[in-house]
Amino acid sequence: MACLDFSAPGVLTPAEREIISQGLNALLRERYLAYEIAVKVALSRGHTQPSVTDFGLPDILRLSRMI
Repeated sequence: MACLDFSAPGVLTPAEREIISQGLNALLRERYLAYEIAVKVALSRGHTQPSVTDFGLPDILRLSRMI
């Protein structure tokens, strides 16, 4: 997979950056909510809680920093 530098000048317009940023924020909120629910369910059943990587949270944060 190629690694693109979205922070380089001219790659994205300010409007495109804003749209992508808003989309990543929305995705982060939804994934975090799903993670919280999964943790509650796992703990209530005596299982170990899932990892944040199972929900892609570190990846979303990394992409957010790149924009």
